Amino acid sequence: MELPEDLRDLQRFHGHLGVYVTVGLRMGAIGKRRFGHYKGLRATVQSALEPPMRCVLDGVQFSSGCTMGKGNIVLEPGSGPAVAFEKEGRRLSIALRTGWKDRIEREMSKEKEIEQSLFYFQIPEAELFEIRED
Repeated sequence: MELPEDLRDLQRFHGHLGVYVTVGLRMGAIGKRRFGHYKGLRATVQSALEPPMRCVLDGVQFSSGCTMGKGNIVLEPGSGPAVAFEKEGRRLSIALRTGWKDRIEREMSKEKEIEQSLFYFQIPEAELFEIRED
């Protein structure tokens, strides 16, 4: 199965593909698109503190430019996955729409991680995420 370049690069960065790292990639891309360059951008990721959900953190780092090394991203314990981006007094919150987390948990499979990652990479943003600007 041929993967889009973004997913191939994410796979190399993270070590493998999975639903949550792919969801994080999408969340980070939304933040970067809305705010531009990561300079001045801060991200707060809400997630379970253990994998697999914690993998969302790598996806957000990979696509947003916010990294643990730069200190402009933090992980908070929560039911997530969700992320809040802040820059210059603006805030953008991104969370899975109701029902998606349950579906992910029910269907997630190591044997099908490539297919599932591709599905979550391609599904329209508006179907998957609730996006709110404050």
